[in-house]
Amino acid sequence: MKGIYRKNEEAVSPVIGVMLMIVVTIIIAAVVSGFAGGMTSSESKVPNAAFTVHPNLNGNGTIAFHQTGGNELMLDEILVQLEYDDKSIILSNLDNMTGHANFNYLTEMGGDADGFITGGDRLVLTCDENDASDNVFVFEPASAAANFTIPYYGHIDYMILDKESAKAIQMGEFVLR
Repeated sequence: MKGIYRKNEEAVSPVIGVMLMIVVTIIIAAVVSGFAGGMTSSESKVPNAAFTVHPNLNGNGTIAFHQTGGNELMLDEILVQLEYDDKSIILSNLDNMTGHANFNYLTEMGGDADGFITGGDRLVLTCDENDASDNVFVFEPASAAANFTIPYYGHIDYMILDKESAKAIQMGEFVLR
């Protein structure tokens, strides 16, 4: 028995096929461009800055962070986090020292003290109490649930944070001496 075969001539027209290929190519190009151009990311960039740390056990008791290079930073946009013995504290220039409404924990010291930290300027963190008899720095911010105490010669972890992105500008360790 001989079969009868019929040729099926139904297909997509060449014009429509080309149009579909063009649309698919445009969609792929848009997705690749979005990833390559950063369109898919809404994260803000962290400023780049380098600091050296210089604790001072004399007088009020301070920890100075000297900016040695990098981007200009706004004092209002910086937080400093200290960590010792599984306890931590975060302080800014908006935190007043306990009992001293006119004194902030974090201040700028340098030639201009204009609220911008540039190369050569210092961020200075001052403790509430430098207890030389017990050999400790004590921070007592009103916003904290408990005091934060760090001993002389203790190894302290620190982070200088950007408020906007909540990411570290710099992190490291120093010895309080």
